[in-house]
Amino acid sequence: MSLTSKLADIRDRLGPWTAHNIEIAPGLFTISPGAPDRAQQRAALYSNLCKTFLRRDLFNRTFIRMRVLDLGCLEGGIGLTFGLKGANVVGVDIRKGHLEKAEFAAKALGITNRCKWILGDVTHGGLWEQLGKFDLVICSGLLYHLDAADLIPLLRRMSRACKSSGFTLIDTNIAPEPKSYYEINDQLRLWGCHWKEHDPQKTYQERLVSGWSSFHNNQAFWLTERSLINAIVASGYEKVFKPLYPYHEWGHQTRDVWIALPGKDNILKLPLRLDPDPRPWAHPALE
Repeated sequence: MSLTSKLADIRDRLGPWTAHNIEIAPGLFTISPGAPDRAQQRAALYSNLCKTFLRRDLFNRTFIRMRVLDLGCLEGGIGLTFGLKGANVVGVDIRKGHLEKAEFAAKALGITNRCKWILGDVTHGGLWEQLGKFDLVICSGLLYHLDAADLIPLLRRMSRACKSSGFTLIDTNIAPEPKSYYEINDQLRLWGCHWKEHDPQKTYQERLVSGWSSFHNNQAFWLTERSLINAIVASGYEKVFKPLYPYHEWGHQTRDVWIALPGKDNILKLPLRLDPDPRPWAHPALE
């Protein structure tokens, strides 16, 4: 069977690719030639950030020893890009169909030896026991699909999975204003807004096919930027940066990228900024 026929078979069984337009052979794409692919744009940004924070050239031979974890990997586009550059990639997703598509693309590209796809829920501790340590942990387009109670536990697992010499990349939406809060303890309160993921009556199959949504939680909690930073620092990261260049320009202002470096909890002993950030978005005299 030709690669084109195999691609058609995958589409018939699992539905069309919805996120990652991967060129699996010259002129043959998982979606179509010319279709936009934000995954490629994000992967280019992330690889540039690796050069800065890991001091590694992605095309250097030493990069093959780098381990990359892609959480909520969807159809594998970001991980596949890193695999093509020489990294050893582990992609995790809760939907089997996504991983079948990622494995198909990896095989077509000849990089199955550098890509491992794991079916699992990132909020379950048992998954993390089999993962090990990584130079780069990518949490892209995932955090804002989780409910408030899952955020700190996930961030802590991410920090433990990140090598001391590596970093974590968080690409997420943030809440533009603090409408509600979630109490972690008497020293930490997370502010943000709720986002509807599913109607409570949705069936298992309906949740499964909603590939760009959560799976088990009906609502998500978007953190304000200040609360996002507080949550990261409270989860075992030492420093947090926000790259201004290079950048990936989203079509809305509530999404951005943050770099978290692992270390001891709040090693600088700076107090967390616990208020919901009452500062106005614009200077009152600005016209």
